Amino acid sequence: MNALVKDFATHPLVPGALLAAIVGDPQMRQLQPLDYPALIGFNKQNTLETVGHFQNLGLMDEAQAGKIIAVDAQFVRYYQELLRHLPEVAAVTGCEEKSVQQLARALFSAKLMAEYLEILTPPPLSYEKTPRGTVDLLEALFDAFRRIVGGAWSVFFPNDDFNLSTDASAQFWVSCLYSNRPEEMMQGFIGLFRKPHRDRLQSLNHGHKPDKALRLKDVITDYLDSAKEKVAKLQEAVEPSVKAGLDRVFGELAGTVTKLQLPSLVVLYYEFLTQEVCAAFSGMDGTVTSKENRFSHYLRQQIAVICDEQRATAATNSPASEPENLDRVLRELDELIGIATVKDKVRQTANFARLQQLRLTRGLQAIPTSYHSVYTGNPGTGKTTVARLMGRIYRALGVLKRGHLVECDRAALVGEYVGQTAPRTNAVIDSALDGILFIDEAYSLVKEHEDFGQEAIETLLKRMEDNRDRLIVIVAGYPELMAQFINSNPGLHSRFARFIEFPDYGAGELCRIFSLMCRKNGLTLAPALQEKIIHHFHHQWAERGDNFGNARLVRNCFEAVINAQATRLASAGQIDTRTLTLLEAPDLDSSASPSPGVGRYTVRCPHCGQTHAWSPGLDLREAECAGCGRAYDCEFGEWS
Repeated sequence: MNALVKDFATHPLVPGALLAAIVGDPQMRQLQPLDYPALIGFNKQNTLETVGHFQNLGLMDEAQAGKIIAVDAQFVRYYQELLRHLPEVAAVTGCEEKSVQQLARALFSAKLMAEYLEILTPPPLSYEKTPRGTVDLLEALFDAFRRIVGGAWSVFFPNDDFNLSTDASAQFWVSCLYSNRPEEMMQGFIGLFRKPHRDRLQSLNHGHKPDKALRLKDVITDYLDSAKEKVAKLQEAVEPSVKAGLDRVFGELAGTVTKLQLPSLVVLYYEFLTQEVCAAFSGMDGTVTSKENRFSHYLRQQIAVICDEQRATAATNSPASEPENLDRVLRELDELIGIATVKDKVRQTANFARLQQLRLTRGLQAIPTSYHSVYTGNPGTGKTTVARLMGRIYRALGVLKRGHLVECDRAALVGEYVGQTAPRTNAVIDSALDGILFIDEAYSLVKEHEDFGQEAIETLLKRMEDNRDRLIVIVAGYPELMAQFINSNPGLHSRFARFIEFPDYGAGELCRIFSLMCRKNGLTLAPALQEKIIHHFHHQWAERGDNFGNARLVRNCFEAVINAQATRLASAGQIDTRTLTLLEAPDLDSSASPSPGVGRYTVRCPHCGQTHAWSPGLDLREAECAGCGRAYDCEFGEWS
């Protein structure tokens, strides 16, 4: 899907797949989803052809079609006009021409996309009522992107490094994102950056100061005299977004896309634009510093996590998605920490499903079977994560058309009054068709002297039979309670034939999960904290009870640590990037801190069993075993 939003072979600003993906109302997009090949086809069509296609289908009226064609032609015209002036603009400002063009395309593209959405979004969807008043969601979406651009600019062009390129890059994005018409965008982008003004503009690179004694001023003089103050005010205006974190602003953007019920392809589009803007800003002076590269990498990583989460939670609203690759999904399965027995059973199921599909393609009769499953284990052991991967595996093999996951519990299925349960249960099942219905704590459906839960079960069993080719159900919960649940109804017992037990994570695995959470959030561990974590989670694991939280316990610990870091740094003066991203030992409040003389630490190769010395200062994640020569995880050790 990422390739779709980067394809400018036919349209110079917005690939046709994006226009096609936002046509129609959300219900229509869900009932008539565009598959990946169709979206590729739209990338090969011009705007007139795409609009004509949807007009013929009755999904775009004449007024909408006329507006789309007109606004598209205007943006393309003035963007191409701007391209003819960019060599001159780059030469005058000293900015790299390739980066200036990259920024111009991203900004014009974002503005054109905003115009598309204004024309095509149904008015009732474009507003949200909140306790503070009515919010214009389309304006909120564009404003979030504008804040991302402004925040990125301020990072790459800090206020203490003012020069002509700082001023020019500010004018580039402000003129595009605060103008209403493409002609104004083009003119504002070019501004006074013309050859006749080149020598005078260069004074901004040499500490230009206004001459207060000068009585005669022209437009260039006024521009030069106000440039530094203008940029300083702009830096001040975008500072709140930078402090909040541009990844959080992107999270707001993704949330607004969800509220507008737009496909996930739109989030990927804004992810691409953000990457383009960062790359353009960082390359304006022809070089990319280590600091700029580090910031770009961090922001890109954080936004990728947001996009993955958005796709996972909004899969049911997506009009189309890229064909799933089985090997890629299985690699993601292997990358999960621990749960080796679970991975083996998932692979067994995948292998069986692969052979089933192969039999069908050869004209053979499929072996009667059921893919409905029971996942048992304590909270936080990865049941939902594996269920989501299972849906993608079934989709890759052709067992399920979409493979999305719909999570629910008793409250989502069971009504409070007579006549509510069956419609509510059917509605949830309808949303899960062609995918997986994941029922957490399914045993709560069975309650003594209460019939509504039983009604939900009966409705579920009927739909499992009626839609056996379009629905897979996974029920999950504690082992003993799930055994009682399955045995409570003959229909359940006969339909759920696959059981996977999710064991508790070991102490070392909890340490690795904590470290993974830190890496995903751009945080590093001080050696003393790394050592402290070993003792903390070994203590937690030794004291575990029946309701041990596993990964949820780690999540709570992680949140406590980052809150403690925030408190520690609150009274600090100026905070550099390293300090902001480094977690220290005092940030973890634990009664299991290592004591002096605790002994030596070792790490064991899981392949041959050979042990190696370990210390918290090694700062390694993976090493090659001196015994068997294979790579093994050495991020955390055991004390002896």
